[in-house]
Amino acid sequence: MNPPRVAMGRLLAPSNILRPLKVVRRPPNPRLFTQNSQLLLVSSPSPRPQLPFLHNPSALRAPHYLNRNQFQLQLSRLLTTERKRYVKEQVKAAAKVTAYLWTVAALLALVATGYQNERLERAFPSPREWSFGSRWCYRTSRGKEEPEANPNGLTDWAHTGEDYRQILRRLEDPNIDGKDLHPPLGAEGDIYVEGIGKTGFDITAKSEEWRSGYYECLRGAARAAEHLDTWVRDKTRNMAFPPDVVIGPSNPRPRSVPYGSQSAPLEENCEPAFESPEVYYMKILTTQGFNTRQRLEAALAYADWLDFKGLPSSAEDMYDWGLDIATGALPLGIHNVVDTKTGVINELAPLITPNILIATTALAIHHAKNGNLSTALPIFLSILRSQRSLPPLSPTTALKLSPSPSDSDLSTMSILISIVRSIIVSPSYPEPPPSGDTPATRTPTTICEEAATMGHIGEILFASSTSPRIPSSLSSTKATSTQSSGLAWTRSSVDLAEKTLHSLSTSNPSSSSRRQSPTTAVAQSKPSPDTDTARQRCTECLVSSMENWKLMVSKLQNQEREAAERTGSSVLATQRKQKGWFWSSSKDDESEGVEGRWERETKMVEEKAKEVAMLIRQEGWMNEAEAGARGGVLGFA
Repeated sequence: MNPPRVAMGRLLAPSNILRPLKVVRRPPNPRLFTQNSQLLLVSSPSPRPQLPFLHNPSALRAPHYLNRNQFQLQLSRLLTTERKRYVKEQVKAAAKVTAYLWTVAALLALVATGYQNERLERAFPSPREWSFGSRWCYRTSRGKEEPEANPNGLTDWAHTGEDYRQILRRLEDPNIDGKDLHPPLGAEGDIYVEGIGKTGFDITAKSEEWRSGYYECLRGAARAAEHLDTWVRDKTRNMAFPPDVVIGPSNPRPRSVPYGSQSAPLEENCEPAFESPEVYYMKILTTQGFNTRQRLEAALAYADWLDFKGLPSSAEDMYDWGLDIATGALPLGIHNVVDTKTGVINELAPLITPNILIATTALAIHHAKNGNLSTALPIFLSILRSQRSLPPLSPTTALKLSPSPSDSDLSTMSILISIVRSIIVSPSYPEPPPSGDTPATRTPTTICEEAATMGHIGEILFASSTSPRIPSSLSSTKATSTQSSGLAWTRSSVDLAEKTLHSLSTSNPSSSSRRQSPTTAVAQSKPSPDTDTARQRCTECLVSSMENWKLMVSKLQNQEREAAERTGSSVLATQRKQKGWFWSSSKDDESEGVEGRWERETKMVEEKAKEVAMLIRQEGWMNEAEAGARGGVLGFA
């Protein structure tokens, strides 16, 4: 039996619908503003989402829009619009930060360079009329010459000498800074000397600042030449080496170079590292335009170099040349001031200049170093006589040399203005030193020189008593008398130098500004150059005389002890022996007794050394390192 029919088909048939159905089309999924989905920029649109990780592309045939390599597929998934915009923003930010950092670093480097340049300019002023490059090289070379400017505390003379040579080339170049330089013979040309080369120029047309700076460069090059003597330069590497490390036939056993240094050079690749000092000293002596003091200092420096090289006869010729330079600048009509054969100053000399005192003192020291005590002593005695007969300082000159008022006499506003002005305005070029052609006067500096001369006389007298050149017929009593005379001269030298230092401290209490901060010291008045020179000279003389005094007393004490032990009849030995017979002798008993003369003198020297050390410490005229280098006689070591 068939099932009953249902009337649903008729009811749902389209033909029976009175009104057609409305087709509702679902709109595509909208992109909400609050949610951004990733947009694929490389892949083509697909009717349905493509999920590559759900199937293996190598196993199935990929559609045309997936027919790319795996890298492109991964890149298409990573480089979205948002991610691309983010990468651009990060790259721009990194570029900005990098540009800012490099700009700040460049500005800081510029500020540091300017500060260093200003500091060197204040320490070593350069002539204003020089070009910028010449002034820069001059400040750099002077700064390199200071040991504190180098990390290892030693001066790199190879680079320093090269800087000085570069400055001299610029100063002698007519197209840079040597516009008005002329040959010494004018139109006839230059003068050439064998072994030296071209002599000096005629610089009289230049200003005083230019000539002073040129002189300092020549002296700096001469100092570098002295330190680089016998050194060689490797032409392949342009580096300087000491001669004992060169590998070659002339040095069969070369010394090994320090660890971390460059390898030793070969002899066939080497040449002299620098010119001889004679080149620069003779250039100063033959240059027309330097004053008497500058030429005299160059002659004495070259003579001292020859003494160091073991050439006493050549050195004596240079000392005689220096004496001729000093006497040649005397006014017309003044003769017979110095005996050119012996170097002794005439007792009736109408005029004595500082240059004559300097030249004769250097000559006497040269004779003393080479053992010519009989020649050096008359020169020192004539120098001392001349120093004591100098006229006193005139009131006008004393007023010029007197220091300016201290900061206590100035108002607060004046001090602040001076501090600000010293920071902003560069200091002026220092005035040229005196030529030394004017008559000498009795200043604090000459008094300190007098104390130094007395110390030299005492040293010569004490050394002459034991010198092998003294005849053996000299009796012991006369030798002892000579030693006592030398010791007395040394004591007098110490007393005069100490007294002069005390007077300088009392007359100028602002000397303690050396130990103050730089800001405070700027506002305070600086002492005159003559006062500074006198302090330095008196300090050196005092330390040297104290060393001589200590050595003399120590030697005499040893002689006294040896004589007591040899004879066995001294008072001290007798008392100690008698005390040991009747009482149980011990170390304490043996230490008690009658002190000898030189034992008491030794204690007096120790007390004096403490006083001198305290004086120098208080005034700051010599630091502890400098005094310790002098043997620790003042208690600094």
